[in-house]
Amino acid sequence: MDDAAVLKATGKAWDVWFAMLDEREARSLPHKEIARLLREDCGVSGWWSQSVTVEYEKFIGRREPGQRQGGEFATTVSRTLSGTMDEVLDRWLAPLSARADERAFDGVPFAEEPSVKRTDKWRYWRARLTDGSKITVSISAKPGGEASVLAVETGKLDDKADIGRWKAYWKAYLAKL
Repeated sequence: MDDAAVLKATGKAWDVWFAMLDEREARSLPHKEIARLLREDCGVSGWWSQSVTVEYEKFIGRREPGQRQGGEFATTVSRTLSGTMDEVLDRWLAPLSARADERAFDGVPFAEEPSVKRTDKWRYWRARLTDGSKITVSISAKPGGEASVLAVETGKLDDKADIGRWKAYWKAYLAKL
């Protein structure tokens, strides 16, 4: 995330946040306490308090890019597609239905039957793969309702090297939708 985005949203650039957190000895605090400090003492909204905390943890060497709090890695690729959330979900499901006998992504089979959940604002599709990774597809409507954003996250990756592999795979896969 670039400096302009955090500056616009929070009123401070990354270097200012990092210096302020260092002054408050945040290096010794766990993730949850850093986020709480940002929310309660600095008035940073929930999403931005998490974002600033994650970037700070990267800055101090506690976390690598793509690494989650539990130590595993994840990557996300998204694409804007024309259509409502349900139409985009149907586009996602179509190739999976067509080859139901070979349910796999990048050669890794499904460990279980995928699930679909619909809410007023989101559509979700989730599956676990036999290598222990988890695929989560989130679909949200763009303003105006004529297009939707489909994001695919591959989570629970054991190795940072897997990020590049899955990112390339999903970019090619989404280009075909």
